[in-house]
Amino acid sequence: MGDEINDEELQELLAAADNRRGADNTDETFAAPLSYDFKRPQRVNKDQSRTLENIHEHFVRFFSSTLASSMRMVVDVDLAFTDQAAYGEFVLSLPNPCSAYTFFMDPPGGYAVLSLAPDLVMAIIDRAFGGKGQALPGDGRPLTHIERNVIDKVVTRVFNDLEATWEPITTIKVTDVTFETNPEFIQVASASEPVIVVAFEAHCNNVSSLVHLCYPIGTLDHLLPKLDPQKKKGRAPANKTKTMASLQKTRVPVVVQIAHGNLPLGEVANLQKDDVIKLDTAKNEPAVIFIGGQPKFLGRPGLQRRKRAIEILSSIGEGEENLYL
Repeated sequence: MGDEINDEELQELLAAADNRRGADNTDETFAAPLSYDFKRPQRVNKDQSRTLENIHEHFVRFFSSTLASSMRMVVDVDLAFTDQAAYGEFVLSLPNPCSAYTFFMDPPGGYAVLSLAPDLVMAIIDRAFGGKGQALPGDGRPLTHIERNVIDKVVTRVFNDLEATWEPITTIKVTDVTFETNPEFIQVASASEPVIVVAFEAHCNNVSSLVHLCYPIGTLDHLLPKLDPQKKKGRAPANKTKTMASLQKTRVPVVVQIAHGNLPLGEVANLQKDDVIKLDTAKNEPAVIFIGGQPKFLGRPGLQRRKRAIEILSSIGEGEENLYL
């Protein structure tokens, strides 16, 4: 039998382990490693993802109101999750047949997908035809033409809600809406392209279903900078103040040309004291103000107290600068 330790030695070992653990926690140079999946790169940072969630929390209220008025009953909608995945994984998660709508977002200039769960679709149809708004088991089938008309009217209002949701960020227009029942035919992005999936959970009359919004990263490329909290309009005044402070420290040479003329080099060599030079500038012609060596303004020279000054009369256009050089 191996060596045994007594209670005192055991307490010493435990105390040493506690001290080691405390030292590791206070040492800032050692940090827990973060996992990173290279097959599923995170194209949207945490701040942008949080802004996306806030945007779609407003959509939840619009969506809940639309379903409640369409079904004439209380419908609760909650934001379930926001996730980044590959488009192929999203397509595989859809049932077959499904009730999915592809649509074009303009001006971002890209397609996205709205998918309604079969239970919710059937509950809407059942309620539209006088039922209690319940989905019957085994109802996973393609919709008839009449049922499509019912769902299309609801989805049209949902897209209006989506446009209103994005309005605080940018004005978008939903166009080119197409209905699809086979997930394999929904080709809005390549299978490996990353997408943002926003899921909503709708509850009505013992029916709980998920609704998915899928945004390919290519569609959101022009919108992602606007989702950065650091670039929101609320911080614009601070940035403007900082820029103005930097401009106050920048010095640019200012030269005022009152008159100008040309003389032969021989006459210049023979100039003597009390000689008078006739210039090409008229008596009442305005002076030219050069900023950084470029003619920018016309002005009238004068005095302000004991210092020379010039009053700006007009600006020189970009196409007229060569006339004063």
